[in-house]
Amino acid sequence: MLTPEESADLLDSTMDVLESEVTTAIPQSGLDIIDQWLVQLRQTENAKEITNTLEQVKTQLESNQINTQELIQLFDTLATQTIEFSTHVGSEGDMAVRLEAISSALQSLAGQLGR
Repeated sequence: MLTPEESADLLDSTMDVLESEVTTAIPQSGLDIIDQWLVQLRQTENAKEITNTLEQVKTQLESNQINTQELIQLFDTLATQTIEFSTHVGSEGDMAVRLEAISSALQSLAGQLGR
């Protein structure tokens, strides 16, 4: 498990990747962040669905033929699952608020890809 400081760093890194310009970002730039999340989520109860979705996103980003529509759908699903997951983290610190911000960023990213 991550310390609160490590969790905050991972959340900040995630937001940095999600808020980068879609047109200038290399799709694979988020793979390291995804890998870090997968390590943590695999150790967490009630995280099977979000872990599966994140693995699908990773597979899409690693693909030479990214299916934009599928990726948009995966980001939307991941956003919903992130909000649901945020309700399980408890009231310690600002973790739930940060997860909600990540959910919003995922929805925004899906919208940008859909243009």
